Amino acid sequence: MKIWKRFYKYPGLGFWENFFGGHADIGPVTVYGENAMHWAVTVRVKGRGFLCFRLPFRCFGGWRPLYCYFSPDGTPTNASRWFWGRKARDY
Repeated sequence: MKIWKRFYKYPGLGFWENFFGGHADIGPVTVYGENAMHWAVTVRVKGRGFLCFRLPFRCFGGWRPLYCYFSPDGTPTNASRWFWGRKARDY
């Protein structure tokens, strides 16, 4: 059990929160876990902005609406093109 303690980012949290609650950067792609982003993915498009979408996983005990949009700064309020999910997010 002692070996697992050094892998935990926050000792007060459980396994799920420590290993699936953050995000991972893989080149221009960022995958967000079960946190405020609700299993989202952002892809940096060189010189254009961000392509953002949500993965179809349960988060915090429920299903969140799926979305996909293109934005110059990665935020849904400044999205220049919505592919799906705009009505579900009330934008």
